[in-house]
Amino acid sequence: MNGLSLGIPGVGVVSPGTHFCALYSGPAERDRLLYPFLEEGLRRGDKCLCLIDDVEPALVRDLAVGQPGPGFSRRSAQLDVERSSDVYQRSGEFSVDGMVTFLAECVDAAVADDFDLLRAAGEMSWVLPGAPGWDELFVYESSLNHVVEEVPAILMCLYDLKKFGAEMLVEVLHTHPLVLLDGTVIDNPHYVDPTAYQGAASAAAPPRYPLVRVDASDEDEADHGWASLTDAELRVVARVSEGKSNRSVAEELYVSRHTVDAHLKHIYLKLDVHSRVELTVLALRHRFPKG
Repeated sequence: MNGLSLGIPGVGVVSPGTHFCALYSGPAERDRLLYPFLEEGLRRGDKCLCLIDDVEPALVRDLAVGQPGPGFSRRSAQLDVERSSDVYQRSGEFSVDGMVTFLAECVDAAVADDFDLLRAAGEMSWVLPGAPGWDELFVYESSLNHVVEEVPAILMCLYDLKKFGAEMLVEVLHTHPLVLLDGTVIDNPHYVDPTAYQGAASAAAPPRYPLVRVDASDEDEADHGWASLTDAELRVVARVSEGKSNRSVAEELYVSRHTVDAHLKHIYLKLDVHSRVELTVLALRHRFPKG
């Protein structure tokens, strides 16, 4: 069962045992990722799970399953939708063991019901109010990479770039081997193996979670490169770091697509980066204003 489509237009295939994050800006972009992901699962006959707070679960079900007709009962039985906050904080606080156990039970139940795959999407803004146990979130995200690699599941964690601060988004990149950004699934160069990540997280010395670490000389070089960006280039970086496509950036800035492409080429050279993920990390590290 290799080469599974995510169902998202323009995005390639993944393998069972994949845990990835999808970075987006606002509800409309989220929906362009979430619903095709669920609909592809329903089409394939997967067991689908959606955890979301920003939309009423009943509305998600209605939009994903569709109107009554042929196959409606089957599709309806395939999809479970629950509030993120209810599931991630089932005992009143977030628990790594509790959440890992929940997902393992979901996989077991799917297999017992003769589904070939569990396809799960979790919208993560439940953590932002600072729910009890929230500081264990990224230990959990890291743990999932060992949990999921041997099971028939695809897990998509949804993070809104407009809601999460720089340090938390850096941790998102540390704990997901694949990143869906700007319509492309990217092998994440900033991913940290769970053993190394959790070893650092359990160390007594702060910070609790490892941040992007660079040598002092590299950091000075990065700062120098950042300072060399023009105002026009900074405006492009602001929008690219929100996950927007070159076409969308061009439309917002009232310039041509060719101009945006040229700016990005110069930006990559100045900052010595090679992907939009790396550029996003640098933007987050510099607490780039999104205006």
